[in-house]
This record gives sequence, C-alpha cells and structure tokens, in this order.
Amino acid sequence: MKYAFFSDVHANLEALKAVILDFRTEKIDRIFFLGDAVGYGPNPNECIELIDKVSKVKLMGNHDYAALGLMETEYFNQYAAESMAWTRDSLERNKIEIMSDFELTAKVGDFLLVHSSPKEPQMWHYILDMNDVEDNFKYFKEKVCLVGHTHRPFIVFKSEKGDCVISHKTEEKIQKNQRYLINIGSVGQPRDGDPRSCYLIYDTKSHIVRYKRVSYNFDETQRRMSALGLPGYLIERLAVGR
Repeated sequence: MKYAFFSDVHANLEALKAVILDFRTEKIDRIFFLGDAVGYGPNPNECIELIDKVSKVKLMGNHDYAALGLMETEYFNQYAAESMAWTRDSLERNKIEIMSDFELTAKVGDFLLVHSSPKEPQMWHYILDMNDVEDNFKYFKEKVCLVGHTHRPFIVFKSEKGDCVISHKTEEKIQKNQRYLINIGSVGQPRDGDPRSCYLIYDTKSHIVRYKRVSYNFDETQRRMSALGLPGYLIERLAVGR
C-alpha cells in the first residue's frame, strides 16, 4: 500500500487541490493530515471540507487550535496574528465542528504522527536544529515519528550507536536497525526555498519514504489573498517558498 502524509495547508486551496490530484496520480491508498488546515491563506472553509473528505486521520495544528479559540495569538508574529483574526471571523459553524474533532497525535503501525513535536505536542514546540532533534527522539518509542510545523522537510535517522544523522536525499528506505524523525514539509506554505507544495509518500511494501513536490497556481492564491486584504508579506512569500 501507499500512504500519503501532508501538513500545513494553511487555507491555500490551489495548493491543496493540486496535491489531491497528485494523490490520484500516485495511486495513494490512505491519506493522513498532520495539521494546520487554516491560517495565512484565503480559503479556510473549503480546505477544511476537502481535508475532511480525503484524510483517514486528521491532526490538530497550532493555527487550527488558535482558530478554535483554544489558544491566544500573542506568540504569533504580527502577520500570523492578523490573518488568524480574519480566519476566526470567516469560519463557518460546521467547519468549526469538523476541525474540533482533529486529534493531537495518532499512530499508524509503527509511525507516530504529530503536528509539532513528540515532546509536549500541545505546547507546539519547533524542531529547528540537531539539538532539538536529539531531544525529541527521547519522547517517542515508535520507529518513525512524522511532524510538520516548521514547513521545512528533513529526514534524520538515529543509528544503533545513538548517532543522529541528517539525510540529504529525497527518499530513504526505512532500515530495521534505525529510528527516524521526519518533517514532511508543507502543502500551502513551503519555506525551504522551493515554492512547490511538499508531501511525503510511504510505500509499505518497499519501506521507502519519499518527498513529492507539486507545482500549483500560487498566482491565484495571491490574488485571492490580496482581494481580502491579507498581509502583503504573506502574499509575497508564496512565490519564493520562504
């Protein structure tokens, strides 16, 4: 079977539609969402509806949490806070109900799924460097932990000796004698210098994980954001993936 894991859509409908079409091209069997359906972008309601339709498992992200009023935005930057205020005012009641059922963590076989980090998932910690990576390996027992949140894909494996090593490949075979912490990237707000959407595919037969990049019409997303008066910084960054 082929699994698809995607995250950080951030109300970017054009990106989400492109990725869902790619799921069909890749003949994906099961789909899992790792959080942040909303925030930043112009189509929160449509994205929540689509995510609910296609995803087997749906996790809560910090922007989803904030949109539901479960946390304040004092720790958000000014652009995130401004877009969140608009998002809260724009959410339809039935979409709020859908998002309220999102989970903090989930298990799929020997995979742990979490939006931010296995360490205190509800605190929305960022995994930004190797010190963070090494610390977070202490907080899960599964063979593989998949995260999103930073919008920057990475694969780190921990050897039998306990060494953490970054892979610079776009695909890796899951080895029996290693454990993995993998960031699956972002669909709607890539920030690794590549504006294309990013998600992760796992083949249960070959045990290979691989990143898939998907081009989408970010000009249309930018046009919609501009028409709604969303922050210019958020609009501009879509074109450069930063």
